[in-house]
Formats: sequence, C-alpha cells, structure tokens
Amino acid sequence: MSQTFPPVRLAALDLDGTLLSGHSEVTPRTRQALARAAANGVVIVPATGRPLASLPPIVATLPGVRYALTSNGAAVWDLHNDPLGAVYSRYANAAEHETSEPEAVLHDLMPVETAREVFALCEACHADLRIFADGRAMTDHASMEYNAACHARKGSTEARQPDDGRFTIVRDFAEWMSRHAHEVEKMCVFFGDPDLASSWLPRFRAIPGVEVVQGSPENIEVTAAGVDKGEALLTLADRLGIPRAQTLAVGDSENDRAMLEKAGVAAVMANGMPQIKALADLVTTADCDHDGVAEVFETLGL
Repeated sequence: MSQTFPPVRLAALDLDGTLLSGHSEVTPRTRQALARAAANGVVIVPATGRPLASLPPIVATLPGVRYALTSNGAAVWDLHNDPLGAVYSRYANAAEHETSEPEAVLHDLMPVETAREVFALCEACHADLRIFADGRAMTDHASMEYNAACHARKGSTEARQPDDGRFTIVRDFAEWMSRHAHEVEKMCVFFGDPDLASSWLPRFRAIPGVEVVQGSPENIEVTAAGVDKGEALLTLADRLGIPRAQTLAVGDSENDRAMLEKAGVAAVMANGMPQIKALADLVTTADCDHDGVAEVFETLGL
C-alpha cells in the first residue's frame, strides 16, 4: 500500500545538497515542479544556513518565493514582492543594485556575552571565519587567505568566497565585534578538513547558551540556544496560519535535522546523511543533481 500524506501548504527547502545541484543550479524539472506548486498556493521557502546576502539570485527568483529562512533559523525574512532586491540590499555593493528593504519576521540573535565567547574560540581556530549579521555575510582578509590556501591544497580553481558583493570584508574582526556583538545571527568556521573540524567540535559544544551543528563535516556553525530551522519554520507557519501538519521540510544534512523533525512531512535526498535519512517520511531515489526535489513534489502531488 502506498503511503499517504497530508496536503502541503508550505515547503521549506534546504539549498546546498538539496535544492541546488553540485553546480549550484536548480534543474529545469525542479523549477517546473516549484512553479506548479506555487500556482496551487504552496508557499516555497528557501531554508538555509546562509545569510540573506548569500541567497543565490537563482533561488530568490524562483516561483512562489516570498519568505526566506536564513542563518540556520536565526532569521526569517519577508522579501515582499521584490525578493532579488531584498537580497541585494545586504550586498557590500548594494549601491550598485536596485534594492528593496526586507522585513524581519523573526530575528533571534546571540546574546552579546555569548557572541563574544564564541568569537574568542573562533579566533583561536585560525581558520576561515564568517559572521552573519543583519542578513550580511562578514569576512576578513585572514579568513580569505585561509580559504584560498585550502582550495590551493585541494587543487581547486573555484573560490568558495565569491567576489561579487555577497561578502562584506571587514578590516579587523575584533574591532568589528567590539561594536557589533549585539547583531550576530550566526558564526561559521570553515576548516577545510573534517578531522580538524571534529577536533574543535567538543570545545564549541561546551560553550553554554548555543546551538552547534555541522552543515558539512568541514565546518562548525553556531547560533544562540533554541535557534534552528525547525523553530523558524513553525514560527513562519504560525504567522501564515498554516498548521504544522501541512508543512514540508526537504533536506540532506545535520543542520536540517530540526526542521525535518518538526515539519508535518519530512523528505530527505538520496545524497543525504544516513542518520538524516532515518528521520524521513520520504527518501528520494534521485539526488540533488538529478531532480530529487522535483521527485518529492511529484510524489506528494504538489
């Protein structure tokens, strides 16, 4: 007997390894599936560990996208009728774009002292640090140099940090934190080495008042305690008058765990982590490169 699911009115989609292919694209079949669902009234919500500034234009302009869940749930943004302009508003070179101001539906920031403690440990790692604040992605020159060195060791020609305005480069993170510690949504450290990330993980988890997850084995992501994609999803659903049972979460990794556990329907990609697949009501046969999200929408009749 085939499994039956409740009707879905809100679909929260992880980006990397889920909605986006390995080439950071949305496949034509997936775009068509989202368009059909949006035409039927389904709210399409990108749900990502990235800040608003790092939401790809190809995602912001998808059919049905008005809201974005970012920074692992620290922020939910209402992009109104100009999603791309809202994203550009958080670029370092925003003046070069046509922008619009998004509305923060949810903004759950780190307490100042917690942010300072997390930052001190991030600094001790001497790795590639990103700080997300007010939808912006902050980096510094030391982090950029570490990032470049990691890619050089791997023989990669693709820069992880694009030079298109998405990143705001600060001269001195310590000086920036002295003035902006109260604005932090999330801190993320990229090590470029799973073993190195694993060795630092217990120290981050020992900090009181934080949530610590790994979007990939090579990084560590830190938000305030109680902040996760699941709570953000439920907050948005409540605002829109949508019951939890009529929400869908689609993901692949540990930073998707909370929204998969809390959504009415949980779908995990074929390329998902084994422990994340164990949470699923539905596991796709296709991965992110082969229309996995489209398969979910088609299976659910969206």
